[in-house]
Amino acid sequence: MDGGEQMTEPAAAGREMAPKRRRMMDMIMVLGGLKEESAIPLSRVNEELELLKEQVAPLTEEIFAFPMKYFDEFLEAVEKASLLEGVSDRGILKEAIDNLEEAVEKGDIESLQGLLDLLRTRLDSLTKKPGQEDEGEEVDLKEVLAPLPALVDQISVIIGKYEENAAEDAKTAEQDLKDLQQGMEEGKDLLKEDPDEALARLQKLGTKTRYGNFLRTAAQVKRAKREERVDEERFDYLLRHNIMVELYRGVVYFVLTHMGSKTVVELADLTGIEADVLQRSIVSMIQRADIEMVGLDENAPVFARVFDTVPETTMVMKRTVQQLRAVSRSVEGKNRELIASSLQQLEESLERLQKLGQYDETELAEVLGQTREIADNATEGILTKSSDAEAEDLRLLVSAGLEAFARFRLKIALEKGPNLVEGTNVYGEKLDPKKYEQIMDSYLNNELERGTMLILIRDLGAMSAETLAEKTGIPQDRVFRHLLRMKRDELLTLAGEEHGYVLYDVPRTPTKAEVTVRTASDQAALLVTAKNEIETILQDLKPEDIGNLANSLETFSKARDKMEKIEIGGTVVAESLLDTVEDKVKSAVVMAYRTRAKIPSTRPKVTIEDLLDVDVPSVLEEYRSQMGYAPILGFGTVKWEQSKCLGCKSCEIACPEDAITLKPVIDVPSFFEFSDEALEKLPVNRGLFYRTVRGLASQKPTEKVVLNEDKPGFGTVEVDLWLCVACRTCVRRCPGPDDGALELELKWSLPEVVKQIKAGVL
Repeated sequence: MDGGEQMTEPAAAGREMAPKRRRMMDMIMVLGGLKEESAIPLSRVNEELELLKEQVAPLTEEIFAFPMKYFDEFLEAVEKASLLEGVSDRGILKEAIDNLEEAVEKGDIESLQGLLDLLRTRLDSLTKKPGQEDEGEEVDLKEVLAPLPALVDQISVIIGKYEENAAEDAKTAEQDLKDLQQGMEEGKDLLKEDPDEALARLQKLGTKTRYGNFLRTAAQVKRAKREERVDEERFDYLLRHNIMVELYRGVVYFVLTHMGSKTVVELADLTGIEADVLQRSIVSMIQRADIEMVGLDENAPVFARVFDTVPETTMVMKRTVQQLRAVSRSVEGKNRELIASSLQQLEESLERLQKLGQYDETELAEVLGQTREIADNATEGILTKSSDAEAEDLRLLVSAGLEAFARFRLKIALEKGPNLVEGTNVYGEKLDPKKYEQIMDSYLNNELERGTMLILIRDLGAMSAETLAEKTGIPQDRVFRHLLRMKRDELLTLAGEEHGYVLYDVPRTPTKAEVTVRTASDQAALLVTAKNEIETILQDLKPEDIGNLANSLETFSKARDKMEKIEIGGTVVAESLLDTVEDKVKSAVVMAYRTRAKIPSTRPKVTIEDLLDVDVPSVLEEYRSQMGYAPILGFGTVKWEQSKCLGCKSCEIACPEDAITLKPVIDVPSFFEFSDEALEKLPVNRGLFYRTVRGLASQKPTEKVVLNEDKPGFGTVEVDLWLCVACRTCVRRCPGPDDGALELELKWSLPEVVKQIKAGVL
């Protein structure tokens, strides 16, 4: 299906047309004889060209001055509002710097050089390495690490106090536990004699446990009995099984809340619940996420209640441990021994904190903050002493470790992995320590590799698997597997294609400041290029150059439309200047088109009927050498080849007229028409998808699939001929195989436009 052959409904009669669209309609009417322009004799061509130059001279003078005046005001607004403080995306900064360097090279505009300097300074501040400000000043690691053992001892002492307080609280809770046990026994005795009274007493016990599942179950059973939705036999069964089992869980919950973490044996001794009942209760509570495994007491797993939030100091200690592990790999001798001993003690303290669960963070926060500061200073000292390559590698390693640790999977693995796989679990199973070590080494290595890739993509912008393999030294097949995993986990998104490789990027939402910088730098390069082209054309204006002149003037018009949307501090930059230049550009373009229509060597020779389906090259063959591309700008039909389409929306995003759209409609029958040669040219995963669909189908589909919402990577490209001006932007931007999935066919296929013209709508 050719998207270019589809056209949406024509614009309403009362809809105001953009100046460019109006000029296009004027051209159609002139070409079709609806609006005649008198041709001039060949002898007067030079005279007409001179007249055009004379008429546009005062206009171009102001048009040429527009970039300088605009960017003078733009630079002033940027500095006044400190706009660049809101720009942190290095990819956007690098792209903007490249555009401004091109603009400065082609045109001497002082404000652009000033803006370029600001962007370079901002990029340097974001990429400056630790210690670079005081180059040559080395950090004494021995001095930095000296306080670490004392701080670690202090942390251990504080945690010991926490454990003593927890033990005292546990003693206080012992009497309440005895009352619970006594109440449970009395409730059991009443189950046969008076079930209603038994339920009432058990409910009172449940309020002491504060176990929500028991309270809800008891209330539901009581309501069902009152409303006669259950008979006596069913009520008795629910009491003996559901209510009592939930109460057992409530007692376990009470013990772990008020008496701290316990093993199964300790819970059985404290609660008096039978071992098999207790084990089933624990398993179900783990599944409900009421309790969790937090450590081992010899070979016995230790359980604790799951709290809504983890204390901030526990999280800080985890990250400090991770950072010190990375630092220990980059030091030697006594420094490494000091870190190793302190690290071992910190890991033990971390496990003790996890068993405590909740505690008063106040006393621990200060000393732990000092420990974290030592870890930071040690890292900075290593980076300062290392060579640039070593420093960058270490920085990347530390960042990757923190990046990976911040993600849920690695955090859980480091916290609970040893508890779940080492020693005896709740099912009485054991895992070979060597096997466990292999599993964890492989797992941690994979997570660190993914963290490294995420850091690189976030800092340097979208990358392909090939580029990531080169920068990280990770084999490309492993890189590809990591990319697919992170794409599935929505850590990465597709960002088009480059040289046949799919690009992956982190989800980015540019700030308003970043959008402003990107837009301004893009238009700066375009404006300077267009200005130089116009100056060159006007120096020696020839008939065949008029179309190119109009095109370059149109560049100013497009840039002006985009720059009108740039706001800094809630105000449009140089608003009055933008309004003034719009009229100047519009007038200059109209003059160029009217002059071209008068000159015999460039005046088109077709009728309105020819516009329905005319082959442009054949009709204009006699003028082809003189006219070039410009005279047919705005006319043509965009053809879409689905077998080459990646569904990346590059065409939709790039189209300046919003004329092309990826519709959520999948033309499944066309999958079966793709040649093997076409599939070979697609990215591997996309070609495999098409082959899989064809292989799974029992018969060839006959209908298209309409999706409920947009799905990146899939759909049908449609072009609105009413809006399309055949600028070729979509054709150039398409990253599909060969020359892309889009092609501009030089055919005028405008029956709907002509119908509107004849109806007098336009």
